[in-house]
Amino acid sequence: MQKLISLILSSKLLLVFAILCTLLIFYLSLSDISSLPKLEVQYEDKLYHLIAYFFLNTVWLLAIVPYSSKPFKKNVLISLGIISFGIVIEILQEVTTDYRVFDVYDIIANSLGVIISYFTFQLFKKKIFENINSN
Repeated sequence: MQKLISLILSSKLLLVFAILCTLLIFYLSLSDISSLPKLEVQYEDKLYHLIAYFFLNTVWLLAIVPYSSKPFKKNVLISLGIISFGIVIEILQEVTTDYRVFDVYDIIANSLGVIISYFTFQLFKKKIFENINSN
């Protein structure tokens, strides 16, 4: 199992996966999702935003950082880029659709997901990439 994880993390396919995740979030963010089933959990929408952007940022960090000569700078730039992506999506929802609206709390949830992802990645990256390099 560890060899499979190492193979995935050291593969360029992770970059393709990161791009596909970005496109999926872009599509879902601009689609009418009112017909999707609801969990009936308080702040369900914000929880989805937090999880989606946590996952998106983590995938991009895993895809880019191993090939970076300045990983700290790349980590920060990737995370800021994804926060910016979330802001642009919120603006596009307001401007291009009549079924989605701009919501500053969505931006906060997105950004919180990115920030949690960033610090989680910083905490575990040495162990993650140590395992890759040892195989």
